[in-house]
Amino acid sequence: MPYMNNSNEHGINLKNISLNLINTIYVHIFHEEMSADIKTFLLNFLYIGIGIAISTVLSTIFSIVGGRVLGPEQYGKYALIQSAATFICLPMVLGFGNAVLKYVSEKQEAERQYIVICTTNILVLLSTSVSVAIFLVFQNQIAGVFHISQDLYLFSVLTAFANVVFIVTTSILRGIDKNKQYAVFQAVYGFVLLASFLLFIFFFDKAKSFTSMAYPMMFAYSIVSILIIIFFTRKYLRWKFDSKWAKTLTSYAFFSLIGALPLVTYLNLGRLLISKYMTVNDVGIYSAYYAASFGVVSFFWGIFTIVYFPTVSKYKDKAVIFRKINRLLPYLFILGVPLIFVLEYIVLRIYGAQYPVTIVTMLLFSISSVLMVCYGLFDLTFASEGIKGMKLDNIGNIATAVCNLVLGIFLIPRWGLNGAASALIASFIVGITCLYILRKQIP
Repeated sequence: MPYMNNSNEHGINLKNISLNLINTIYVHIFHEEMSADIKTFLLNFLYIGIGIAISTVLSTIFSIVGGRVLGPEQYGKYALIQSAATFICLPMVLGFGNAVLKYVSEKQEAERQYIVICTTNILVLLSTSVSVAIFLVFQNQIAGVFHISQDLYLFSVLTAFANVVFIVTTSILRGIDKNKQYAVFQAVYGFVLLASFLLFIFFFDKAKSFTSMAYPMMFAYSIVSILIIIFFTRKYLRWKFDSKWAKTLTSYAFFSLIGALPLVTYLNLGRLLISKYMTVNDVGIYSAYYAASFGVVSFFWGIFTIVYFPTVSKYKDKAVIFRKINRLLPYLFILGVPLIFVLEYIVLRIYGAQYPVTIVTMLLFSISSVLMVCYGLFDLTFASEGIKGMKLDNIGNIATAVCNLVLGIFLIPRWGLNGAASALIASFIVGITCLYILRKQIP
């Protein structure tokens, strides 16, 4: 028994030491002591970070080993499936993942949560059914728009469907304040993804084609979704529909859908345009640079957003949040760009000699990935304000997406991968500028 007490005391001391260290850094940046809300936020961040770290490490191994074993061409085909699936997913889920997270986490009231979740499930079922029917009927035309073959297109539709279920189930889990359980399922996702991939390349796909990465991704989405439904959300699978909530959810989801445009375009549009103007091999190389820069950033960003959005949704005075963001931005650039540059170099070397390392391209991707985080901070804060915030947020979102599209079409044929990265940098700067100006209209 004394051993257990010492262990508990050690754990408490370690937590206090960690909080004191973080508080020192916080005071240096924001010139004020951490509040109780901030401490709770950071503790959740640390807890969830463990699960996300496991998932990210396993997913990164999956991506790097897959790119190294398959080579740029087959890896590029897998990347095209991901990109097309992301666009196809939009009309299926219609932003309902963000909507259910917003209104379920806003107030921890059981009856309200039950009605919101049940209504969301019905709305997603309807939107997904209609979308899948359209995508199958017009598959030839839509595949032509994406510049991909029929087999890649069908894989994209299946992947999008699995992703929709994954998005909705994990959003509900986060909304009902099961963040630690969410972290566990993230780790499960990474484990299933990597384990099934290794199984495929050693036993089922000796030719080492794109299917050895596509099938595991769908399988991982499906397994995690089924487990969440069985253990946590099956009680919400009821035909309980509230028309008032349906209107609110649909309105928020619509604006959230528009808000998803820059997040969808910053990677996936680049891949599709490179496929159109260059080669599938170049798509694979572009995807390796993305994994080495945006993928590294996504580890920390993913943990942060999981805790940040539900937390900031409860704040009425968003001006306080914007002031903290303004103080944080210089540190993100000063520390972020060189750190990502070094990590990017290491990851690209691990990918192998088939993926050329270019200093200028690495620097452009490092800058664009830091700008993505800066833009994301403003984007999430606007979105947390509800429909009014989403309307303002979408001005920046549309500007970012349009800029990325126009510059991508103009720069990629001329500068290749550097053109794609430059388009990202310019579009994020435009989006950040728009949201920075509009922030004063958020109370």
